[in-house]
Amino acid sequence: MKKTLIASAVAAATISSTAFAADSMANMPTFYGNIQLAYVHTSAETGSTETTTNEFIDNGSTLGVKHEHEIAPGLTGFLKAEWDFDADDKSAGGGNGFDLDEAYIGVKGDFGSAQIGSDDTVYEWWDVIDISEAVGISGEMASYNHTTGAFGGVAEGDNFQYVSPVIAGGLTVGVTIPVVNSDKSHAAALAAKFKTDMFEAIFGYAMGREEDGVDTGDSIGLGGRVFLGDLTLGLQYETRSADSVGGADVKASEADGYGLIAIYAMGASQFAAGYQAYENDADAEADKFYLQALHNISDNMYAYVEYTNGSVETKGSADTDTEEFAIGATYTF
Repeated sequence: MKKTLIASAVAAATISSTAFAADSMANMPTFYGNIQLAYVHTSAETGSTETTTNEFIDNGSTLGVKHEHEIAPGLTGFLKAEWDFDADDKSAGGGNGFDLDEAYIGVKGDFGSAQIGSDDTVYEWWDVIDISEAVGISGEMASYNHTTGAFGGVAEGDNFQYVSPVIAGGLTVGVTIPVVNSDKSHAAALAAKFKTDMFEAIFGYAMGREEDGVDTGDSIGLGGRVFLGDLTLGLQYETRSADSVGGADVKASEADGYGLIAIYAMGASQFAAGYQAYENDADAEADKFYLQALHNISDNMYAYVEYTNGSVETKGSADTDTEEFAIGATYTF
């Protein structure tokens, strides 16, 4: 074989190998993660009893992987998996193991996106006051626990979810449906949001379901934002109908709540102030004030301080007043 032919063959093989390597790299998944650490001081006073705690905590450190590829022109397949782990403590018992936070696969295109697995539901869209890092305020009474008074949301696991593309100049709609709902408190979640350069309006609906004599109440959430340059103002309201157990309404599960927040951006810093209040039909009510100052140290790191002051009043019980202070930092990649 002539030298020129040998050189051409070697060059072709080199180009082919380089192209293969480039294609392989382009098809690699994206790895990401963060470590979130914070110091939290909590003081709670109920009647004449005061309890104080000081903790150094992990605030939701995660590791994740995501990937997408073209199935056909206009159709893309994707996946995402994310795990939480505790970065604040290392114990011989392995207490800082990984817990699955979200994992799903799906397809997307001009029609929007459709996925199956575990992820945040569309019902959470309207909760515009939940910007906290370690301590703060939020809504979502959809899975309100009338025994503990804890708020939650529609179950995030084993769901099918569809989100439309942006239509009609700013409208997006979505639905979350449990794949198997025998162990879920809600049958479906629906949401819609309309956003422009000046404002955003959001509606969410969580449909309760009946199982073994327990009829879970429906929830409706409304949220809105106004964008005024560096200042963002948010307002939200949620109402939840009562659960029915054996045909009798559970008064404590019927609740209404609202919240508002103001966020001001100043260069690499952000300052926020908010307020949340709720009451249920069993003569229990609560409110909480919230303050935050956050500074972006770099593209990959930020630090913050947060403060809350709230109270819970329940008929027949002593009031509980709580103060929280947190200072923390997060590093992301």
